[in-house]
Amino acid sequence: MDWKHATSLFIFVFLIINIALGYIYYEKVQRANIVEDTSSEKLDFKKEGIKLTKLPSVENVQMNIVSGKSAGFTQSSSDFDKKSEELSTVTKVEVKPAIKLTSIQEDDIIEGLKNYLITKIDKGKEYTLSGIDRANKKLYFDQMYGEYPILNNDKAQIKFSYNEKNEVTSFEQTYLKDIQEGLGKNNEKKKVIPAKEALEVLYYQTKLERGDEVMSVRLGYYSIVREVRGQVLKPTWQIAVRKMDASIETYYVDAVNPEQPIL
Repeated sequence: MDWKHATSLFIFVFLIINIALGYIYYEKVQRANIVEDTSSEKLDFKKEGIKLTKLPSVENVQMNIVSGKSAGFTQSSSDFDKKSEELSTVTKVEVKPAIKLTSIQEDDIIEGLKNYLITKIDKGKEYTLSGIDRANKKLYFDQMYGEYPILNNDKAQIKFSYNEKNEVTSFEQTYLKDIQEGLGKNNEKKKVIPAKEALEVLYYQTKLERGDEVMSVRLGYYSIVREVRGQVLKPTWQIAVRKMDASIETYYVDAVNPEQPIL
């Protein structure tokens, strides 16, 4: 055996192995850096072609699950002898005289109905304007719990009807009473995620796409359990989105556990 040539061959193979190992190490470092860069990169909705409305701030806000039950309303004198659970959970009232609104715009609706809500409707000051249905001439007010509304809930709502003259002629009311926070360690208050993080949840689950417009973002309580008389409500981000085809989609993202399914 020519040891001189054999030694040269071993050295050459050794160098090749070291170069290969060095290359593999370099590739692993590069991949690690790419993953790190991707995770730390902030999502830019403008670059993604998604329009945003002004997002509410929830710094240091903590919330938890609450429960409540439907209130019963007396409609006539015969109802006074009924038990609470036997009463109707909705009251229907004509507005006399009708209330003329300057226009069907948010500020004019709030101003036009403010006094009536406070003085003529039981618990009326606990409701806030949440929606305008011009096609069916309806104005929706959501019941509040603390600082936040009970979202899209026909058991915690006032629905006003108006005519072609912008006159409010009647309303229907429902109300959740005895609202209380759940007990136990599993229901301790948790920090609410920022509105932008809720939007990112929608984006990464392909609910938000290029060309979409986020029209409104509200923090409140959304029903996850609805029984005949009682409900369980969890902290939720309500997000209304106008899609490319002009349709409106409303999504509900858990405000303290964003890994939960979107509703």
